Order: sequence, then structure tokens, then C-alpha cells
Amino acid sequence: MKYLNLKEAKNVYKKGKNITEYLRKELNITNNTSEILEIAYDLQAGSYIKYAKLNSKKISLYTNELSQILNKHLNNKHSLLDVGAGELTTLTFLLNQIKKKPSKVFAFDISWSRIYIGKKFFEKNIKDKKIKLSLFCADIKSIPLKSNSIDVIISNHALEPNGKYLSDLIKELFRVVKKKLILFEPSYELNSLKGKKRMDKLGYIKNIKSTVKNLGGSLVEIIPIKNISNKLNPTACYIIYPPKNFDNIKKDKFFFVLLGQIFLLKKSKIFMVLKKQVLYIQYLKKFHY
Repeated sequence: MKYLNLKEAKNVYKKGKNITEYLRKELNITNNTSEILEIAYDLQAGSYIKYAKLNSKKISLYTNELSQILNKHLNNKHSLLDVGAGELTTLTFLLNQIKKKPSKVFAFDISWSRIYIGKKFFEKNIKDKKIKLSLFCADIKSIPLKSNSIDVIISNHALEPNGKYLSDLIKELFRVVKKKLILFEPSYELNSLKGKKRMDKLGYIKNIKSTVKNLGGSLVEIIPIKNISNKLNPTACYIIYPPKNFDNIKKDKFFFVLLGQIFLLKKSKIFMVLKKQVLYIQYLKKFHY
């Protein structure tokens, strides 16, 4: 196994170079692994909040367009999960603009550092202080939630860098969702030739429609988003219904579960001790970066 020089990776990022491309070359692989994405996002932690503060009007236009779509699919009885939520900037803007707030909101990201600083951004900028947000750190490939436990799942360019694993990600989202997926992801098919070459180089996703169909789901609508920040990376909204009877587990309560298993997780004194240990390890990891 090859070890990465994280100090050098940090220098590469500071120089403005593409960090995932650098990490792929270092590991001599062509796809973005979970480890690569976690390192890249940890190094980027704080950059999205900085961008949001400097470009609030631009983000507001983008999320307003997204919220108009979500208003047609959400109500105040729904539970909502934002996968790959990053620093919670998009989710915060969305919840400030959505008319009917979901009854429960959950969000996670593979980078603990992003979730940690995102929590502070959310608490400071969310308008409706009654919204209860549950945060956790996880990989989209293995979501620690009970099957059929979330009404609506959304994403914002979270599936984007996982070109090789798109089928695995959609399958896992189908396992967790009850009603529908509303994914705001880059559209390879709507992109220009130059944009497609860029997406291929970066290992971005494509063929969402055929992937959903092959897994038994239904992609009922594709809506191009107008207010995008990068013409070489156009966003589209994918309204997707999961396969019928994808999982026979009862669709009643929300639970955290052991990764890849059906065993339920419950809080206990032992859990709190382990939680402190994990936080300490994450602190050391962040300090090392």
C-alpha cells in the first residue's frame, strides 16, 4: 500500500492545482476513491463558506431556483436527507427559501472537518431556529441509516466525482429513501464537448438515466438549472422514484444502523466514550493536515 504525503498534498492545494488529480497520480489510479475524496475535502474545508460569504447573491439565485423545484415535492411532514452536504452552505440557503419546511432534516459528508465548520455556519445563518438538523459523518456508498427511513433525499454535486461508483451510490440511495430522490448533479449529456472532456478527465459521473433504469428506478424528469456558476459543469435536477419493493423493511421509524448491516445503533455510555475517542482522533488528523 502506498502512503500519501499529506503535507505535499496540502501544498498542491494551496497552489490552486486540482487535488484529486494529484492524489490519483500519486496512487497510480484513474478513479476517485473514498479516501481520495475525504483527503481532498478535508484540505478544502472552509473554502465553501468563504465562497458563500463573498457570493451570497449568486448562491441565493441558484438555491432559489432549486427551492422552487423542491416546493413541488416537499411538505412539512417529510423527512429530508442531504447527502454529501459539505459545509452546509447550499442546505442552509435552501431551507431559508423553501416554503414548507421538512419535519426532520438530516445531512452528512465524508469529511468530518466540513461538517464541523458547516454546523457553525448553519446555526448562525438559518432563519428558522426551530428546524432541527441531525448531522453525521459518512460515505454515500455506506449510509448508516435504516432502509426506507427517509422520505426525500437530495444532493448538490455530491455524486459528481464518483464516476466509477455511480451505480453503487444510486443503489444505496434507493435502499434508504422512501419516496423520491431529487438530485442536483452535473449533466454530462447536456454539457458541451469541452465540458464533457473536462468531466471525463476529472472522473465525474454520467449516464444517470441508464443507471437508474438498470437498477429498476424511474427517472421521471430532468430539469436544466439556469443559474449555474460554471458553464463547463452544468447542473440538472433529476427527479427519481426508487424501485417498488426495493426493500421489504417496514417504513415507519428512523434509525441509525451499523454500516452495511441491519443492526440498529443506540446511544449508551459506551457509545459516548467511543464518540469522544473518535472526535479526538479526528482532531489529531485535522491537526496533522
